[in-house]
Amino acid sequence: MKRRYATMLRCRFLIMPFQSFHNTWDILFIISLLHFSITVDAFSILSTTSKNTNPVLNSPDAFLSNDDHKHAPTYSFSVPLINKRPKPESFGDKFIELWNDPRPVTSLVGNDRTTVGNRITSEGESEEIPYCILSEEFDIGTELFQILLYPRGRYVSGSGSVGGIASAYLRYLPKEYGEELDVSWNLQLCVSKENTGAADGDDDMEILSISTSGGLPKSNTTWSAAMTFCHELEAVESVGRATDWGSSIWSAGEVCQGLGRICARGNITVFDKRQSGISFSFPPKGALGDVLRSSNQPLSSREFRAGEVIVPRPMEEGSIQAEKLKESFVYPGIDYRIMTMTDGNGNQLFSTSSLSSQEEKNRAKLALRPCGWKLQRQLWQRNGMTQDWPMEVDAELLANVTSTRFNRDSAIPRITAAFQREWEAYALALAVAIMPIPVALFLRTFVSLYAIPSASMEPTLLRGDVLLVEKLPGVYDRTQRGDVVLFRPPPSLTDLIASSSPQSRPISRTSLFVKRLVGVPGDKNIRLDDETREVTIDGKPSMGPNRDLCEDEPLRLIDKMLKNGKGRNVAELGEDEAYVVGDCKAVSVDSRVFGVLPKENIVGKPVARIWPLDRIQLSNKF
Repeated sequence: MKRRYATMLRCRFLIMPFQSFHNTWDILFIISLLHFSITVDAFSILSTTSKNTNPVLNSPDAFLSNDDHKHAPTYSFSVPLINKRPKPESFGDKFIELWNDPRPVTSLVGNDRTTVGNRITSEGESEEIPYCILSEEFDIGTELFQILLYPRGRYVSGSGSVGGIASAYLRYLPKEYGEELDVSWNLQLCVSKENTGAADGDDDMEILSISTSGGLPKSNTTWSAAMTFCHELEAVESVGRATDWGSSIWSAGEVCQGLGRICARGNITVFDKRQSGISFSFPPKGALGDVLRSSNQPLSSREFRAGEVIVPRPMEEGSIQAEKLKESFVYPGIDYRIMTMTDGNGNQLFSTSSLSSQEEKNRAKLALRPCGWKLQRQLWQRNGMTQDWPMEVDAELLANVTSTRFNRDSAIPRITAAFQREWEAYALALAVAIMPIPVALFLRTFVSLYAIPSASMEPTLLRGDVLLVEKLPGVYDRTQRGDVVLFRPPPSLTDLIASSSPQSRPISRTSLFVKRLVGVPGDKNIRLDDETREVTIDGKPSMGPNRDLCEDEPLRLIDKMLKNGKGRNVAELGEDEAYVVGDCKAVSVDSRVFGVLPKENIVGKPVARIWPLDRIQLSNKF
């Protein structure tokens, strides 16, 4: 389907600042100013064409009303994923594609945005990997959808090694501006044994595994979610509105290996279809209407919708409600998305407003997942969580204690929770912000404070430790084997982080990482033992402490990375190469994974640990 817009405006950029406004009148005043400068043509779709060819579907004849959520129709689909996204032809199409691309603009301008490296085919030939692959449009009732596959994830822009996580998204293609669809869906990626992109039955398919299942039920192969799909100008994900939605949970290596033979299949349940209107009407409807509704919804009559983000408020410490939520790892000030929802009898549900009695609403169950992979890992590791998200929570426990991101009452709990998670980083940022500029420039250039962000150096350096780091020229010349060093990430590491953490911003090449230097130029026969995960150099153990003194993370992701690690076997380090490892071999992503480190990337050494007070160390011997 091809679309052209008279003017490109993004509602999310107009809506997000409203979180800081004090009341609805402030918002309406801004909207009234914008209303006179925007024509209806800015939101009209001037041309729409569609063609449905290959999809295999099993579809009811028509939509049912939302009067009874138990009777919501479910549609099956199976579509091949073969054709890469075509290059935009007009300037407007190029602008729209660039605007919607999540990758840094600096990595796209002047480069080929359509490919992300090469793969070796089964015939031994080199083949380009498309950045995005589109399925044919397929019918769900009277509506059109499409699957988007990102073989190396949405944030990878360079070549690099084929590793990390692949992404798949479901996209809604509305026929008219203002159309909205409440749906839940599940999705599998399958690889056919024949080079056809599709297969006749399960015996001809290999279902690719996933790292997490999104909503409920949990699965090792099927991702599930629910969302209100709408036009992209009316998409605000915080209130559960999107044009396309998916996740980055498939192995990029498996997906890239199966290119040309991959298909997507699943089921879509449609709860409601409506013509909602647009944000720039009076009173506001669409995205802005939902934002206003969510910002003013009283706790006493709280309704929940699948896809929206909720924020628990502080509760009385020790209360039964607080303890039950804590058992489900639900904490005040944390953003949680409602991935899926069921009623008290286990039937799929999109909104508690479709239930007739308050008792039924209280029995509804919400499948919650924290927003952001980094936050999920923090909650997992810090609070002893031993199972994967999502967690199923009774609506009754949340009804009178949750608000939304747009509600001003959630601001302080969110800020408090952020400081509790990473107060060191926020405190350091504040200190630098109020520091005199000349002093700040000098310290930034030659001396800096570095807060340990992960468990990769435990037990030597714990998460939250603050190091005083010197970055004077020639730091490597003052470094010996066994010293702890700080270094800029090599390209192989930045590519790995970008593909394995697609929900986060791509890592900057000026960011610093901390590891222990164990291999220096001239070292030979560097080997990784698959059983112990230890590194030996010329048959001798690498220098450092006992690396068995930290715990494995639950998913043991490091084992998957080490299996294809670039530093498993190194014959000899060149004169400009080094080899670094973390003190916690169970979680550290180091030279075992990303390979040798260019010597010039080592830019700093810790000279002291200044926090916490009970672990102060005025020495560079860690």
